[in-house]
Amino acid sequence: MIRLIYSAGLRRSELLNLKINAIDSASMIIRIEQAKGQKDRIVPLSVTILNLLRTYYIEYKPKEYLFEGQRGGSYSERSLAVVLKKACTKAGI
Repeated sequence: MIRLIYSAGLRRSELLNLKINAIDSASMIIRIEQAKGQKDRIVPLSVTILNLLRTYYIEYKPKEYLFEGQRGGSYSERSLAVVLKKACTKAGI
C-alpha cells in the first residue's frame, strides 16, 4: 500500500477506494474515480508496482476492492493510518 501511494501519488482515500478494475495493466495506468473535487483522474502505473500488485492479488485474492478488510469491503482508514505510522516510525520520520 505504501509503495503504491508513493509511486502513484495517491491520497489515502484514493488508495482505499481503488477497485480491482481500476488497474489497467495493458495501458499501465490506474483510473482514480471520484478523487478530490469529485473528479476522475488517471495516474501512471510502474512496472515494479504492477509486479507487486500481481503477487499481492495471487496471495490475497481480493474480490472487489484492491485492498480489502478482513470482512470484505474496503480496507479501513484507521488500519491504513496504523500501517503508515509504523512505516514512518521505522524510517525515523
